[in-house]
Amino acid sequence: MQRFRVAVGISGGVDSAVSAWLLKKKGYEVFGIYMINWDQVEEGSSICPRTKDEADARRVCEKLDIPFTTVNFVKEYWSEVFVKMLENYRRGRTVVPDIACNSHIKFEHLHHHAIEELGADFVASGHYASTSNGDYQEKRGYDQGIRLLCGIDPIKDQTYFLSTLRQEQLRRAIFPVGSMTKTKVRQIAREQGFDDIADKHESMGICFVGKRKNFEKFVDQYIEPKKGEIVTLDGKRLGQHDGIHHFTLGKRIHIQGCHLGYFVSKIDAETNTVYACEGSYHPSLYATDFCVVEPEWIERNPLAVAGGRNISGADVTTLECRIQRTHPPVPCQVTRIAEELLSVRPVFPFRAVANGQMCVFYDGRECLGGGEVDHIISTLRYK
Repeated sequence: MQRFRVAVGISGGVDSAVSAWLLKKKGYEVFGIYMINWDQVEEGSSICPRTKDEADARRVCEKLDIPFTTVNFVKEYWSEVFVKMLENYRRGRTVVPDIACNSHIKFEHLHHHAIEELGADFVASGHYASTSNGDYQEKRGYDQGIRLLCGIDPIKDQTYFLSTLRQEQLRRAIFPVGSMTKTKVRQIAREQGFDDIADKHESMGICFVGKRKNFEKFVDQYIEPKKGEIVTLDGKRLGQHDGIHHFTLGKRIHIQGCHLGYFVSKIDAETNTVYACEGSYHPSLYATDFCVVEPEWIERNPLAVAGGRNISGADVTTLECRIQRTHPPVPCQVTRIAEELLSVRPVFPFRAVANGQMCVFYDGRECLGGGEVDHIISTLRYK
């Protein structure tokens, strides 16, 4: 029986540590890779917050008695993820950089490095997800498509962030903790002596950049402030802002003299104007229909007849979708309204749907793919 060589993306966290342990327990030839994707020196800091994560990753590999190596993707991350994120912010769009980080860095550059340069057969990660090939590629069949499946822990499921992966990326991916709950993963970590990382706080904020105490100040290092108007939906001037990149739909705007508070209802990048509504439950914040750029479907196109399975026709179908990872998928009607554009009508209105957000589609446990929100078609009516 062939003994596969598997690279594990070791982050210094509990999920990747347990993934490496599970793979070694099953008899794979395992080695760890720690990615360096953000250069703190470029940011003007004399300390590097990745040091502890890298040290934790190294200790995990030492404890498991597996090789440890690092790889630097700072240039790739900068050009393929961070710069594109900034450009979207300049245009008043709300993007999820973790999705691009996965598809371009973790599942492309890391995979290529591990397989082509280090001789790995597969690359594993600690994501809470699964595929139709099984958590360990035990069901693989190279003549069939691979479906991306939700992890069994609904709270930790990460298919939202993996929704733009391609077939060839999934074909070489292994998700050892996809069929486990976070509680079980932490339990295994403690049992195997990884007490120092078993309850380690999870990374938050932008992928590899981290959570910032003052995110607006951080972004202002890269985007020049540009003053514009803040007005109500009726055109009443409320004040000025220093750049639309500071705003996203649904965000509260601190303006005196309003009992309910003002919230961002619309961002007009062409005029550099932020439109505000009164109250967090204002009807204009709730989208009843929005336009999404059609995804590059992961395994099958649910709007077409595929593989002898007619879902419901070529132009319209009923699926489930979500626009935030923390929200459960909601039934929706999906209609093709133009080439590469879809209308999405959820069974109940979604609050604060922003241009650039990823709308991810599901059919039961299967993640079908995700496309960016292009614009809002309609919201709840209001007087």
